[in-house]
Amino acid sequence: MTTGDEQNSGSAYGRGLQEFAARYESLHPEALHARLLPFLPNPPGLVLDIGAGTGRDAAWLAEKGFEVWAVEPEEGFRRTGQTLHRSPTVHWLDDRLPDLAKVHKLGLSFDLIWASAVWMHVPPADRGRAFRRIATLLRPGARFVVSLRLGPPDPDRAMFPVSSEEIERLAIGHGLRTLARIDDEDRLGRRDLRWSNLVLQLPDDGSEALPLLRSIILEDVKAATYKLGLLRVVAKAADTAGSLATTATPSCAFPWVSWPCSGCGPSSR
Repeated sequence: MTTGDEQNSGSAYGRGLQEFAARYESLHPEALHARLLPFLPNPPGLVLDIGAGTGRDAAWLAEKGFEVWAVEPEEGFRRTGQTLHRSPTVHWLDDRLPDLAKVHKLGLSFDLIWASAVWMHVPPADRGRAFRRIATLLRPGARFVVSLRLGPPDPDRAMFPVSSEEIERLAIGHGLRTLARIDDEDRLGRRDLRWSNLVLQLPDDGSEALPLLRSIILEDVKAATYKLGLLRVVAKAADTAGSLATTATPSCAFPWVSWPCSGCGPSSR
């Protein structure tokens, strides 16, 4: 997968398409991802493969019974993938992190989000937003699998340092649990590289959703509806002056919170 700037300037991925495709396709995913197999959800289900490359993993997941949306911004990779892996259950999409704007327009939630060898291409300043956009695409109970390339960057490609610790911090901040961390050697024999695979899960009981909700309410830069805008104001006030809100005991059976509102007196359920 490439970033927007890298794609616009003619990325190393695009210039060396045949070399990259041959190397990528030479590794069979069943063997490459053997230690991740126990963490895959049961098919059928919806999968989002972010940075799908030439579609090796997308096709493999489709063969297992999943319907896969393969996101790849590099046109050459998409064309190659559509030729190599013809499948009615693999849908190709030109989109990219951090926004995944076209994916969000689909209105879908996914059982599995797969991001192999992608995160090092996301600039650190964009990672909080990228992670938040990914988290909001997960169904309750769904999993996010991300593989990290650890080692010196390729001088011909835009890469930034990554770490498992960063992913685990982002997971905590967005309400996801870390189920597993699997470290592995480079399967192409590059001695200076190793890989770390993290399996994250969005709880299906909502118990850890508050960090994600708070992040969306307070930090999302998109223009808000008036309802979200009102919620954002209340949340920011609660952050800075939480003692303003007090629990009231109404005559009805449901508890509510009293909030001093200018011009209307203390009331707000």
